Amino acid sequence: MILINVLILLPHLSTIIATKTEESLEHVIAEVGRDKLSPGKYLEQFKGEDPKKYLATVGNVGIVLDIENYSGLQLEDPVIYVHAGYKDEKYGHPHNMGGTQQEVFLYHNKKRLQRRSAGSTSWMITKDGKPIWENESKVSRLHFMWDLPNYYCTPETNNTVSVGFHTHDKAKITEEQQTEYYDNHLKKARVFAHHNHFLARVNISRGCLPSVLLQFASSKKDHKSD
Repeated sequence: MILINVLILLPHLSTIIATKTEESLEHVIAEVGRDKLSPGKYLEQFKGEDPKKYLATVGNVGIVLDIENYSGLQLEDPVIYVHAGYKDEKYGHPHNMGGTQQEVFLYHNKKRLQRRSAGSTSWMITKDGKPIWENESKVSRLHFMWDLPNYYCTPETNNTVSVGFHTHDKAKITEEQQTEYYDNHLKKARVFAHHNHFLARVNISRGCLPSVLLQFASSKKDHKSD
């Protein structure tokens, strides 16, 4: 009887924990403020123009990935796996991101027939340029996956994104390893993730050229920006 009650309560406990951690993310975002985020080098190049306007000139299926880092931590050593479509030649090469920074990356089909857009990327989470090791043996990476399912999409097409934190024995991973995380996240997509003090959330709109917002933060005080 006790076991049955525990099994009944587990889903409710998971919901409560997820709600609390997402509230923590909202608290950090409100505390830092979106207007305090400095623009990354790609975002600066747009000079206030909407990246989606540019995206529409180079692809008819693709995403604008908008990343907001609300922590004082850095996102470094990016690795990308493009499953379908292409990296934008100007704005599609993932690079390091500093603390309290906002950046955009673009991926699309180059307006080619029977081409869609899908893939995954990850960044190593660092503090002052050094990996944050767990138990002196593993380092955490922030993983993101996107999948636009059709090259013949419509404004109502549902798209898939996922976010997660994964630990690795080595600070660096290969593109082949990144491929596995695309497959894993496509099978079980999550729009919110937390690991230790790390928090992340992602959402995507419908249609052929959707916007993606990925927000990253930490609830730990010494992970916050000065």
